Amino acid sequence: MTNVRWGILSAANIAYDELVPALRRSEQAIVYAVASKSAGKAERFNVPVIYDQYEQLLDDPSIDAVYIPLPNALHVEWAVKAMQKGKHVLLEKPAALTEADMGLIKEAANQNRVVFMEAFMYQFHQQHKRMKDLYSSGLIGEYKHLKAHFSWMLDDPEDIRLNRVLGGGAMRDVGCYGIHALTQLIGFKPVSMSMTGKIHPHYGVDTTSTCVMIDEKQRTAEVTASMELPFLNRYEIIGEKGSITVDSSFRPDVSDDQRGKITVKNDNGTVIHYETVKDDQYVNQVNHFQACVLESTTPSYHAGHSAEMARYLEKAYASLDNQSILTNV
Repeated sequence: MTNVRWGILSAANIAYDELVPALRRSEQAIVYAVASKSAGKAERFNVPVIYDQYEQLLDDPSIDAVYIPLPNALHVEWAVKAMQKGKHVLLEKPAALTEADMGLIKEAANQNRVVFMEAFMYQFHQQHKRMKDLYSSGLIGEYKHLKAHFSWMLDDPEDIRLNRVLGGGAMRDVGCYGIHALTQLIGFKPVSMSMTGKIHPHYGVDTTSTCVMIDEKQRTAEVTASMELPFLNRYEIIGEKGSITVDSSFRPDVSDDQRGKITVKNDNGTVIHYETVKDDQYVNQVNHFQACVLESTTPSYHAGHSAEMARYLEKAYASLDNQSILTNV
């Protein structure tokens, strides 16, 4: 086996705009089929096979792996069904709405001996390795506070991200990137968290929200997410002797120069280092996943990490719903 034959479960825009083009830039990928209830949306993918039922695609023995960009609330059902059919699964983030649901995904992956990975594509961009190198050099000392922000303007009132039943909300949609960056890339592990936000009176989802966290060393962190503010994506590490800011951290591919930007300042706020990084995070993600499929290895970002992320998001929304601070996270 030298190639991975892919099926796409739904004709979602993110599949058409980002993931499928990345698959076509990868030497090992073959984009073979799309399953969608909308024939018109599926036809634009220009693939050999189109199915009008998801089950038909999963029953196709020639498909090795599936990408699932369905609404958040449908992730668990279809990821488990795909793995029970022996398909490797790249699942759009957030993988699950609860830690228990993520446990079902992890169990299905183990039982069926398939590769599973949650699609936090941004982490495969080399700018984050550079961030780690700079932090490890001791330029800013030990971090004391972390910040992440991801916002964009949603102008479609019918968008599924405004649907509470389907797992909508700003923190789930884009705030999860910030939580992921702080807890998975930087290694901040909260023991308490509190989330507050602006709840849309009609849709019942958070359209702007902020999650505040504290770890066992009493270091602090904050993540802000919004679907009603100008496009901005960045995270910042504030240390004893300065700060490291990573701009265009989650979507450098759509920034003005398609580069990630890293700025280091000393304790006086003077810039002491600046660099930009060009990379292809979507292709890197696809290639890593395919290497795991072809070599029967575990992804660097595996189901255990996704379970941790599901727990944080579940706790954050429990705090929002109850207007409380949750400890023993």
